[in-house]
Amino acid sequence: MSVYQHRRFSYDYEVDICLVIDRTGSMRPILDTVKNNAVNLHRDIKTRMELKGKTVSALRVRVIAFGDYAADGPEAIVGSDFMTLPEQTENLEACVDGIRAEGGGDIPEDGLEALAFAIRSKWNRGPGKRRHIICLFTDAPAHDLGFGEQAEGYPLSAPKTYEELSAMWGFAQYPGEMDTYAKRLLLFAPDEGWWQRIRTEWENCILRPAARDTGLQDVSYAEMLDTIANSI
Repeated sequence: MSVYQHRRFSYDYEVDICLVIDRTGSMRPILDTVKNNAVNLHRDIKTRMELKGKTVSALRVRVIAFGDYAADGPEAIVGSDFMTLPEQTENLEACVDGIRAEGGGDIPEDGLEALAFAIRSKWNRGPGKRRHIICLFTDAPAHDLGFGEQAEGYPLSAPKTYEELSAMWGFAQYPGEMDTYAKRLLLFAPDEGWWQRIRTEWENCILRPAARDTGLQDVSYAEMLDTIANSI
């Protein structure tokens, strides 16, 4: 008689997460949510993945905070390097704690420029099974690309058109600048304008609709974690 030994397979992932956060005045609720839970991020993601039979063997997080170049000048978009968790948890805490909900000018923000900045992150390119996740939070629609190009500090490397930005993300026939199999885009944003178009036209993209000018106060930390875990 043959004896078969059953075991639960585990899948190991090396995960990079880029948190892209609108830091304008109305965004205090979601900023507080991220700040209050930064210290637990590694543990909580690891726990959720284990429930799915998956293991996060390496986790890195970087943070990009954005506003509006026309109103905020050179500091409209700022970003950290990737931080390895749990070893650099204190660095992550300090990074998110330093973000202040202020500025922004008119209602739309330069979210598309921030998204381009995130796409060009220095993602892990190792041989293991990878996930590269951009998680963008905003309660505002996005300006057209180039809206603030006359402002001091506007990046010369920013894409000039939506089509150029889409090419950076890539399609099935054109891989773009990110790893085709690893990339994921999670949008917590109003389902309108450019965010709506990205939701309908970009692959590996999920949009959780958010009301305007509410600071995403109805987005819980648990929902954030579940959305991230389901994308891995």
